[in-house]
Amino acid sequence: MTYTNLAGPLDDLDRIISQYLSRYDIQLEYAAQELEGNEGLFAYRGGNPYTDALQKAELFLRMGLKRPERLTVSGEDALELVARTHERYEAQSAALKSLEAEREIVQDCINSLAPFDGLNFPVERLHEFQATHCRFGRMPVSNYRQFETFLYNEPEILFVESKEGKDYVYGVYFVPGKYRERVDSQFSSLHFERIHLITEADGEPLTGAPAEAIAGLQVKRDALQGQINRLTGEIGQGIAENRGGLAEACYRVRDLFKSYDIKKYAARTRKDFYLLVGWMSAPDALALEQEVEEDEKVIFVKNPSHVTPSNAPPTVLKNPPGIRFFEFFVRMYGLPSYSETDPTPVLAVTYTLLFGVMFGDLGQGAVISILGILLYRIKHMALGAIMGVIGVSSMVFGAVYGTVFGFENLIPHLYQPAADIMGTLIRAGAAGAALLIAAMVVNMVNAIRQRDLAKLFFGPNGLAGLLFYGGMLGIVLAVVTGRTNLVGLLVGVFLVVPILLIALREPLGKLLERQKGILEDGLPLFIIQTVIELFDVLLSYFTNTISFVRVGAFALSHASMMAVVLMLSQTVSASGAAGHNWLVIVVGNLLVMALEGLVVGIQGLRLEFYEMFSRFYEGNGREFESYKK
Repeated sequence: MTYTNLAGPLDDLDRIISQYLSRYDIQLEYAAQELEGNEGLFAYRGGNPYTDALQKAELFLRMGLKRPERLTVSGEDALELVARTHERYEAQSAALKSLEAEREIVQDCINSLAPFDGLNFPVERLHEFQATHCRFGRMPVSNYRQFETFLYNEPEILFVESKEGKDYVYGVYFVPGKYRERVDSQFSSLHFERIHLITEADGEPLTGAPAEAIAGLQVKRDALQGQINRLTGEIGQGIAENRGGLAEACYRVRDLFKSYDIKKYAARTRKDFYLLVGWMSAPDALALEQEVEEDEKVIFVKNPSHVTPSNAPPTVLKNPPGIRFFEFFVRMYGLPSYSETDPTPVLAVTYTLLFGVMFGDLGQGAVISILGILLYRIKHMALGAIMGVIGVSSMVFGAVYGTVFGFENLIPHLYQPAADIMGTLIRAGAAGAALLIAAMVVNMVNAIRQRDLAKLFFGPNGLAGLLFYGGMLGIVLAVVTGRTNLVGLLVGVFLVVPILLIALREPLGKLLERQKGILEDGLPLFIIQTVIELFDVLLSYFTNTISFVRVGAFALSHASMMAVVLMLSQTVSASGAAGHNWLVIVVGNLLVMALEGLVVGIQGLRLEFYEMFSRFYEGNGREFESYKK
């Protein structure tokens, strides 16, 4: 990454944005913050004048307008077309909303009267009752049966049924005024739900029986719906007739907004000059430098000496297609900083191998791979692409183990984990030790890039840590092979000396870098902290190595689980011939793929994050965000 400076007359900034910045990948920083303390520089302030126009344009863009290959319309013409089209659209939309609201009122009236269309009474005379009260509503069928049994013959109650459905009976009851409260209470106990009839629509009273009123309302509703359909068609036709020009204008407005919005990153001077700072890749910076060389209104400087970046350079991950998908996992942990090695290739290779070792099955691996490819093709899921890759690894190790959907007698095998349990666990631990050593080597490479001598020579994952861990492995190997005469030498050279260097890494690092205050907190506190940290370091070497034994354990458990499935599927025919219940085999394979596949995938990721990444990777970088994109 190259830190760059762009400067020129303030009234030329729009041209610079359109002509240069929109064509190059550059991450802009806030120039006023980067250059804080420089007198005569001010943040570029002011609202974006295209905000209102953009809101109108986005309304049309949501209708599916596609961006043309070239935008030939001028900014002024684009703003005018978007404003004119939006004004017409708003007027038509307001009329449409009014018609829709009127239609809803009519429909509410229909819904109110529909349950009582079997009654023959004039709707307009409901308000003429004085001594008698009426209540329209419904009650559950079971409660209506109770009403018929206990209350139907009450002289002060007249109930007229309109219709009976599956769950409710609709009707109206009449009651003299002096009995109203008691009767209302009785009907309430029967779960009678009152329905208030709407007796006027759009300010006009309804007349006739409910069926007659409903018929008139339906005619009115259908007429309103016809007007709504006609107006909707006019709106759509108006957009369609000018679709190409409107799309070009809307995207031009969006570009105008973004171009102006970039000005918030600029600083300005009292003499109306702008200043932009940001990060570019070295090739892009060189290309831009050559392009603006003949432009008299642009000053372009790479890595300016008068500016110290307030932030570390952003990170751009660049990996080949097969490995690029595993950036999904790296981003979960955190992006590498600019001075760190991208762990994606390491993770891609090791995670793929670990999954294959733990879940080796030629048939199940093929299913996982095909499912992953489909997910990637259909849903564009990065996790699907990862499944496609690790599924192939499972197939390879399944061929090595001679396992196809749990059957171990269909193809020849080179090695079977269950046949050598102790050997499988030991090999898993040895492979883990090799991966931890590789992680320490990567950490040392990072230390060289970061020019951190203390981390390189004295860190628990640096040279001293590598010697100590290698010494421990050498002692174990010497004891196992019976060459105990080497133990003393290994302890003295590879354990004692490295552990002292790790314990003293802070003061030794300060000496190398010629810093003062070697023991700022005093000797007693330094000793306490060192003892605690050494215990944690020594424990981590042991626990991290042992953690990889689970790789062998999962390889064994997979074989055991499939053996159980095959055992449960065994059947004996009437003739005495042994066979398999294929439904059990299919269901068993699906369960193993779903459950164990998920567990193995998570455990493999755990080994990557906690056992390996913790030794060489911090992941506190920030992603490169190009203005062009």
